[in-house]
Amino acid sequence: MFESDVFELCLAKWGKDVSIENMHQGFTHVFESTFESVEGIAEYVSHPAHVEFSNLFLPHLEKVIVFDYKPITVHL
Repeated sequence: MFESDVFELCLAKWGKDVSIENMHQGFTHVFESTFESVEGIAEYVSHPAHVEFSNLFLPHLEKVIVFDYKPITVHL
């Protein structure tokens, strides 16, 4: 739905918490989206497909946390 409609969206991944450290603060799943630019995030948030999906999906969630960040690569 999003990759063909929102051109700034490069990659979308999701998964369930598998940590043994118990530091998840009640969060059980992650949805990660990668964008071409910061402007792409704004395009995504206001895009009708995203708004429609959010209106259907968010009411079923107990709590949500959102982070917008620019990743820094660390070479080990």
